Amino acid sequence: MSRRRSRRQSAAPQRAGWRRQIDSFGGPLVLGSVAAAVVGVVALIVIGSRGGGVNETPYVPIERSVVAGRVEGAADAPVRIIEFSDFQCPFCRQFMLETAPALRAEFVETGIASIEYFHFAFLGEESTRAAEAAECAAEQGRFWDYHDLLFLRQGAENAGVFSKGNLKRFARELAGFDTAAFDGCLDAGRYRADVELRAAEARAAGISSTPSFVVNGQLVRGALPIESWREIIEQIRDGG
Repeated sequence: MSRRRSRRQSAAPQRAGWRRQIDSFGGPLVLGSVAAAVVGVVALIVIGSRGGGVNETPYVPIERSVVAGRVEGAADAPVRIIEFSDFQCPFCRQFMLETAPALRAEFVETGIASIEYFHFAFLGEESTRAAEAAECAAEQGRFWDYHDLLFLRQGAENAGVFSKGNLKRFARELAGFDTAAFDGCLDAGRYRADVELRAAEARAAGISSTPSFVVNGQLVRGALPIESWREIIEQIRDGG
């Protein structure tokens, strides 16, 4: 209870902090999208192969050695990645399943990079609702577990996959999770204003699609493969 009260009391400065976090990367954003056409073709294949209902692939927790809220990786990592994402976005799911594991192993777990998830829920009501649910999970320190589960369960956009009932059902797949507290948070709409504010902040920062990433001040668009990320991070570390 004390942790939930503390989180609510600190909500206002946290909301102000989101915009400061974007601005703190400094300088104009530089377009860094590479191989967008290839990504588009792959995404179309992914969309075509996925039905409209809930994806029932078995959930297996992903081990992360260092997490703090919506950030995974060391706080002092030299490469700081802000990921702007929507839980209904198939491109974002592709990044989470195909690229993020290698990015985590090579750069996050080795202390080179950190990744901060920033809600850009712009694909409809179910995007907003899913983001709210992830914030409710964050109250219990389980943001990343629920994040992974949402992308795993993703189906067609605004087709009922992220209904309130389903979001509560998904939460019951997490071991040691206080589902009563989660349900109460979701029913109260505790984080709707925060999620909507973050979407507005993302647009104000020049974000127009998902997934997009701000990497030490550079804007990178799309679910790029790990090979592209290696080049981006190498250039940043070399001062490019």
